Amino acid sequence: MSTSIKASPEKPSQKAFSTAIQDIALLVLFCAVVFFFKLGSYPLFDLDEPRYAEAAREMLERQNWITPYFNYEVRFEKPVFFYWLIALAYQVFGLSEFSARFFSAVTASATVGMVYAFGRHLMSRRFGLYAALILASSVLFIGIARMAITDMTLACFMTGTSLCLFLAAHRHLKWWLAAGIFAGLGILTKGPVALIIPGAIFTLYTLIIGQFKRCLLNRWMPLAIAVALLIAGPWYWAIYQENGPVFIESQFMNNVTRYSDVVSGHKQPPYFYTLVLLAGFLPWTAYLPAALRTLWHQFKTNHQQWVDQQAFHYLIPLYGLVWACFVFGFFSLGSTKLLTYILPLFPALALMTASTWYALSQENGQTPGVHWRWMQIPSLILPLSTLIGGSVFISNMEKLLPREAAGIEANGYNVAAVLVLLVGSVATSWLLNRQKAGQALFIQASTIFLLAIVALQGIVPNVSQAAQSVMMNYLRKTNGQPLILYEIQRTSLTFYGKRRIPRFVEEQAPALLSELRQHPQSFIITKNEHMSTLRPLIPTTLELTVVEKDRVYSLLSVRKRQTATPQETQP
Repeated sequence: MSTSIKASPEKPSQKAFSTAIQDIALLVLFCAVVFFFKLGSYPLFDLDEPRYAEAAREMLERQNWITPYFNYEVRFEKPVFFYWLIALAYQVFGLSEFSARFFSAVTASATVGMVYAFGRHLMSRRFGLYAALILASSVLFIGIARMAITDMTLACFMTGTSLCLFLAAHRHLKWWLAAGIFAGLGILTKGPVALIIPGAIFTLYTLIIGQFKRCLLNRWMPLAIAVALLIAGPWYWAIYQENGPVFIESQFMNNVTRYSDVVSGHKQPPYFYTLVLLAGFLPWTAYLPAALRTLWHQFKTNHQQWVDQQAFHYLIPLYGLVWACFVFGFFSLGSTKLLTYILPLFPALALMTASTWYALSQENGQTPGVHWRWMQIPSLILPLSTLIGGSVFISNMEKLLPREAAGIEANGYNVAAVLVLLVGSVATSWLLNRQKAGQALFIQASTIFLLAIVALQGIVPNVSQAAQSVMMNYLRKTNGQPLILYEIQRTSLTFYGKRRIPRFVEEQAPALLSELRQHPQSFIITKNEHMSTLRPLIPTTLELTVVEKDRVYSLLSVRKRQTATPQETQP
């Protein structure tokens, strides 16, 4: 018989209500800082943020809520829901970086809230709070929560789908309907993957616990799929009516080709997501081995625990393991790899990791299979790695970030960030060695909280400004006149320029010349290294001059000549 600690749901009481209010206040404060603080204080990062921000702006400009456009050309790559959210934020807060990123921060907060409510309902308020804090203080989760891209919104809906499916398995099958609502919104955000992945995870889980027939072969599953299709279907039908088969072909190619082939140069080695996971789930990556060992011990102690449908101390981390492994494996097998793709597994990792911290925080602190050394050793490594890593970064900043270094090397915030990490890691290690798991977790999360304040106050805005300063300067010098990009991509120029800015490569010389001949004067931005291929493309009827040049980029002016050249006057 297993001796693992098994939580019993807390009875409704005044004390429970009071603790719930305290937990919610703490999480609201945490999310308000790490997700919303100075959210609009720095420019949009190329390349993806401006695509979504500009497409939403053009949606408002055109008053077309069905077909998205970017750079005044149809953009079929993603469904429409995230554009709607940004457009709504523009109407409420005005056109700004804050508005573009607002709903990413909102959906990140909602994901944290769902994890808390899920953990509190099935285990205890302490478990829910631990899982929510772990998720909210994960480095990659914070970063993507502050970006105007679809991934956080998709992760929110996929998390809702997955948690509701678990509740359908262990509470009531009617939770399938709530899962269908989340899946429909996910499909409307990024396509069928929002239904396929949670569905596959749930199928595997029910096979493992021997509940496949009861959980999937019932009347609620087709009803949930119908709900999802009712939510997403009308827009798909409307855009098909507006654009015809070209939309279907584009959607099919975007979803299938991204998995089977490398798209947009996003080719990465097979171990890419291992590195993303190790870095992105910091500081909690160090404690994942302890979570896996805890789960393994519980399985060995009583491998029939899943027969008990209330053994959530085991079933929740088991579900989290299936969830995380499937997402990790699915995207690792794909050809196109982006670090944002595996974001949906972070809530699963948070639930897994929280189970170990929760077990150790019980009154006796002696849970079979959960050994303190599995937590203490990683906590000792973190301060050392922080000191070494911080020193290496600061000493090599100009090599690692040659342009951005100028914005941060002299203000001292980088040193402050290292000190915050170092002090917080040492304090966490000290508390774990004194077997105070609950306090150690709060110190670890608070370390990331303070680090976020330091980074957002003096590092992130300066890095972004330094990275964008040249382009913004060049954009101002064009004074609203036609601008062309040659052999580079800078989607932010379209957003900040609020006009069409076409991009050409050397193989598109005829199209480039056609564009130049349409205007008395045009400007071109390119890298200095591409000047050797650009100059021969410009005919003698056009005058090419360098307006401004820095270490990497040049701003060029192209005018129609007023008089004939000597070569043109010769017979």
